[in-house]
Amino acid sequence: MQGPRHHIYLVPGFFGFADFGEFQYFAHVRRTLTRMLAARGASAQLHEVRVLPTASLPRRAATLLETIHATRSEGAHLHIIGHSTGGLDARLLLAPGAAIPSDRATADVAAQVRSVVTVATPHFGSPLADVLNNVLGPQLLRVLSAATIHTIRLGSLPLPILTRLTDALAPVSSVIGARGGLLEQLYRDVLQDFNGEQARKIEEFFRNVSADRSLLPQLGAPAMELFNTRCTKRAGVRYGSVVLQGRPPSLSGVVQTGIGPFGQASYGLYRTVYSLTAQTSGPPPRLLPAQADALAGAFGAVPKYQANDAIVPTLSQVWEEVVAAAWADHLDVLGYFEGPQLIPPHNDWLRSLSGFDIDAFHGVWSRVVDFLLAAAP
Repeated sequence: MQGPRHHIYLVPGFFGFADFGEFQYFAHVRRTLTRMLAARGASAQLHEVRVLPTASLPRRAATLLETIHATRSEGAHLHIIGHSTGGLDARLLLAPGAAIPSDRATADVAAQVRSVVTVATPHFGSPLADVLNNVLGPQLLRVLSAATIHTIRLGSLPLPILTRLTDALAPVSSVIGARGGLLEQLYRDVLQDFNGEQARKIEEFFRNVSADRSLLPQLGAPAMELFNTRCTKRAGVRYGSVVLQGRPPSLSGVVQTGIGPFGQASYGLYRTVYSLTAQTSGPPPRLLPAQADALAGAFGAVPKYQANDAIVPTLSQVWEEVVAAAWADHLDVLGYFEGPQLIPPHNDWLRSLSGFDIDAFHGVWSRVVDFLLAAAP
């Protein structure tokens, strides 16, 4: 067989700024996986899938299908790692009988897939999707995404912007009633720190996002219940999940953050999005005994239904085998935690006080690599 033995596809979620030159969604993950696969003697090639973040799940799955068709090797083993909603794309692509809007055939691709790992994926929906689906949701998502790009690229948001963003998000009534002008001004303020070419690429990205916002209504709990009914597993594919839980915001967290205004503002923003995501309604998903044991082993107890990673409820992330579980926020697992002294540096997304560090990062992804390779011995 020519070419690598394994092709691994990395699918981003709705913070999916896949490639803005130096903005690399999976940069830390890709670097780490490459090293770990080489250390295990695995011949592998990694591919980052460029999906439109807020496009519908079928459209995103079609992009994944077309990417695989364009890059796979005949006879190779295929593996898909989906972060956040990227995990749903993988499940939909492989679901027998699923209608994928593409001229490409699904069956021959599916026959080569050996494993799927979903990372912090909302298999049972997320309350935050309902917030982002209100009349100002697209503007709010645009501000949060631009702020995320800023933080990852430049290290942190300017304190005045961070404070105003926190004020705009809290309480929930402020989100529903916030003036669009405030969110628009916040977005413009965030862009000011980028050079002209960078800002142009970011604006073009968000114009494309505005053209298709079908995803968010599909991530509510009722829609995901229907999705799970129709989106069945494919025989011969090993499915697993990485599950994250952020530390619940608390007074002790405020004290631990210290008196610095930036840390307090960042922790305040984390507290707000955590609280929004904790507003889960309905019964929590039922866990299999092995899943409950894995979560209890990682967290000391099975998480409560309000537990989340600031974007997705923790119990909503559980699907099939629990490959790894960790105290982390939604982007910690991609390498966006506090580590300015590391080479290359790691910039934190939010001050979540999760304690997730480079050792935890390596631990999670080492388990993922072992899971993939075990699916295709």
